[in-house]
Formats: sequence, C-alpha cells, structure tokens
Amino acid sequence: MKQVFLAIIIALMTVGLYGQEPVVDQGEPKVKLKVVYEKSFDEEILDVIFDTATVSIEEAKQMGWKEEAFTEEEKAKGKVSISYPRVVFVSRGRRLSWLPDERRGSYRTKEIEFHDKNAKIINKLILGRKTSQQVFFSPNKKYILVNRLLSEWGSGYSLGGAVYERIGKKIWEIDELTPMAVSDEGYVIAGHVDWMNGPPTRGGDFYVYDPQGARIATIENPDKRRLASLLANFSKDGNYALLCFSPEEAQPAVFVLIAKEGKILWKKEIACIYSRWVGETDIFPQKGVIGCIYKGGLQLFYIDWTGNLRWLIPLTASGYACCRFAQDGKRVYASSSKGYLWCFDLKTGKVIWRHKEPWSPPVEGKRGVPGAPEFLELYELGQNIVVNATYKVLVFDSKTGKLVAESDYGKDTRIFLSLHNGRIFVIDVKGKRVLGLEVEEG
Repeated sequence: MKQVFLAIIIALMTVGLYGQEPVVDQGEPKVKLKVVYEKSFDEEILDVIFDTATVSIEEAKQMGWKEEAFTEEEKAKGKVSISYPRVVFVSRGRRLSWLPDERRGSYRTKEIEFHDKNAKIINKLILGRKTSQQVFFSPNKKYILVNRLLSEWGSGYSLGGAVYERIGKKIWEIDELTPMAVSDEGYVIAGHVDWMNGPPTRGGDFYVYDPQGARIATIENPDKRRLASLLANFSKDGNYALLCFSPEEAQPAVFVLIAKEGKILWKKEIACIYSRWVGETDIFPQKGVIGCIYKGGLQLFYIDWTGNLRWLIPLTASGYACCRFAQDGKRVYASSSKGYLWCFDLKTGKVIWRHKEPWSPPVEGKRGVPGAPEFLELYELGQNIVVNATYKVLVFDSKTGKLVAESDYGKDTRIFLSLHNGRIFVIDVKGKRVLGLEVEEG
C-alpha cells in the first residue's frame, strides 16, 4: 500500500500534461513591494495569525510599523488601526515539507504561542514531540483546531483533539474521534483518521458537532469496504463544508457538500485520486465547488451548486496544485508548484490567461529545476493574485496575468504568506522575522 502511495506522489512530481495555451508576455514589473512592517523573533517562525488593535502612531512604530505605513489622515489623528501577531507557530528547526500545511504539524512546530498586542506571551500550547498532531484554522482564523493522529511514529497514543480561541483558551475537547475542520462559528467535523499503516483506514464516517461540542449529524461512508473519511473543509462563510471520502491511493473519490448542521446537499463520485498531496479545494456558496485532483495527470474540476460536474480540465503541468474562486464568482485561479498559474472562466472552463515560469518543465515527463522557486500558496488580494514561490513573493494582475511585482528573499530561506487587513505578510523562516508588504506604484 505504501509503495502505491509513494508512486502516486512521484507521478505527481514528475508527470504532467503540457498544453498549448498562449503565455502572457510579462515584460518588466511595473510596481514594487514596499516593506511597511518588520518584526524579528528569537527563534524560527513557521506561521502567524494576526489580530487588529487601535494604537497611537508611536506605539505602532514600537510594534514594528514604519512611517510610510501611515496615511496623512492617520498621522493627523495620532491613532491607527494596525495588525499584530496574535498567534505564533515556533519551529523545531526540522527540514520543511514542500506541502505548506505540513509546517503546522507537531513534527515541525514545537509550540504555539498566544501573544497580546505588546508581544507578551499570554498563553502557550506545547505540541508533542512523539505524538502526531495536526493544526487547522477556521476559514477566518477565529478558532484553532489541534488534533491527534495514530501514526507509525506515535503508536499507543490516543485519537482526539481540541478547539482553542486565539487567546489560547480551550473551548471543548473530543477523545474518541479525530477533528478535521472547524468553522468560525465553532462547528466541527470529525472522522476516523488512522494513519497507522500509511493511508487512512477504510470504513470511517464523518461526524458534525455544534459549537457546544454536541454531535448533531453523521455523514455515512457510502462504501465502507473501500473508502475512508479523508478530508473536510468549511466554506469561508462557515455555512457549508466539503467532505471527501477516498482511500487516497486509489479511485474513485466521493465528494459530499453539506450545510453546517450536517444536511447533505449533494454527493458526487469522480473517477480520480484525491489527497492532501495532490492539491486544494474551494467552495463559493451558491456557485459551487472547485478542486485539484489526479486523473492520469493533474486536473481541475468544477461542480455547480446543484451537484453537476460542469467541467474537468487537464492542467498543463505536474506538481502540487492550489485553486481559488475569484471574489467576483466569475473566474477561477489555479497554480502548479511547477511554476504555472492559470485563470479560467467559471462557466465554460476556458483559459482566460496563463503564466509560465522560464524554468517550468516544458514537456511531459520532465522534472522541474532543483532549487527553483516553486509555487506553493495562492491568494487573491484586491485586483492582484499573490503567489508564494518558495523564497519569492510574486504579484500578478488578476485581469491580465501580468507580473506586476516581485520580491526575492534568497534561496537559503523558505517563506510563507499570511494576508491580513489588505496587506501581505511574509514569514521569513531562516531570517526569523515577519515583514509586512504593500504594493507601491511606479
């Protein structure tokens, strides 16, 4: 089983379908990324959840904000609303996975610190060195979910997990199942996720809990002999969740859209392989669901709100894939870690524009360049698309696909991104710092 699982990962990293869409002529970037905030830490940081506070201009400067961050109106008032690190993930110093979400697990994060606006630690959560724990956020990062998994490295430890507020206060805890997703209202989805023998154990159902911790619904596994309760994600508004039943190393997978209280809206079986190693999914209420899957190569699907598979498109690259609905609900963005970025029309699936990095594999079966700035995170910010390219921040115009800004932090570090209050925050792991960026014209 493990050999099959590894073969899938290798295929994802090496084999792709390379299409013939016209590539955007990028030219020279027209704007710059201006640093308006900088804060250093004593240890390597892997992730940050930001909060907002209203402080004086002088207090803001002491917190790391630079003069150019403030408008003339804010300077005149003497007060400003700023972002500050509320929750900080401290690294164990181990080698980082190419999969961004893996950094928050107990193998790489040793503790989660909860800070006040003055950077004083008000609470701390120590993650087990030997236990296998994963950490998830609610869509707008109001709640933090920490679970426990059985694994090859943590045999003998119990399942379960707990929900925490951003000040470190535990809301409630579960013991017999593994929580997998939490909404900003506090609804939780749990399942049987036993990784003791590699891919999760088949046969598990999903369970929905209300904000008080009471179980209110069970979503039954449609094929207990073959499928496992693999992954769950809430929509940004918290009113819906997408579930996936899949053995991870085989096909087909079954996707289920539910309301937050557990009512099933639809089920859809797709002859594909889906796992956290393949890519992401996204939900746009009243529009539908998109997701990146493996089906003879990396592909992107769109299921409308009534459960109809509207299109399934081969992506012309291999690697790990990110996907996002545009804020207007009319377009879809997708990226491959192999340096590709696309914009699709939601209704037709037609490519609106495509970006391809100079180092991207040009033909089927070719590997990427070792040490290349692979695309690992994808966000929409205003009229721009922001990409984490391993050690670079790339900003593209969302209408044209043109590269408008770039910032390089050096191949000796890894960066991760966090967007808050309309700004880009760069977590520079080796630099032990967090930078706040603004796009500056000219």
